[in-house]
Amino acid sequence: MGNGSQLLGVDSSYEQAVKTLFDSIDRGRQPIDLIAPPLLFLMRHSMELGYKYAIWEIHQITGEKYDAEAYGKHDLAMLHAALREQHQKVVVKMNLPDSEVENFEHHCVNTEAGMKKFMAMDSGSFSFRYPIDKKGNINFRPDETVDLVAMKLLYDDAMILLCATADVLDQYVEIESYWARDFSP
Repeated sequence: MGNGSQLLGVDSSYEQAVKTLFDSIDRGRQPIDLIAPPLLFLMRHSMELGYKYAIWEIHQITGEKYDAEAYGKHDLAMLHAALREQHQKVVVKMNLPDSEVENFEHHCVNTEAGMKKFMAMDSGSFSFRYPIDKKGNINFRPDETVDLVAMKLLYDDAMILLCATADVLDQYVEIESYWARDFSP
């Protein structure tokens, strides 16, 4: 089951790209204005992949069919709500301890803060990729600034939940399997 930050081998590469680009700005190797849009896109996109992977993993645990079409959108708010909803199903199915539920909720609040900031800047995974929208409007004004350090901190907080959810739940799946295998009549 879970590969945590591996996210099926895809998202870890996005996380590494985020780290590399952020470090190149931090060390003064790249001009911030040149790197900011692709960096923000990579952060947002890897969060999106993280949501989708965590939801997929939970579907594997609950045995529910994963609806790729329903989760195929770029709407982080919808994905966040779906993650909470699916996690609640695992809580009930596996009777997770209160400490695990509280830990998830704590990280979910942090993740939601980042999700909301990214949604405010780029609700449809479009603004960071293109200078103008489909109506010809500029996505970001030339004088507009974004605090990349603050965004990176929000991103890092979000990725804790999105990368670790599957690994945490896998521990309970393994325990349940162990009990079923070794202590069932």
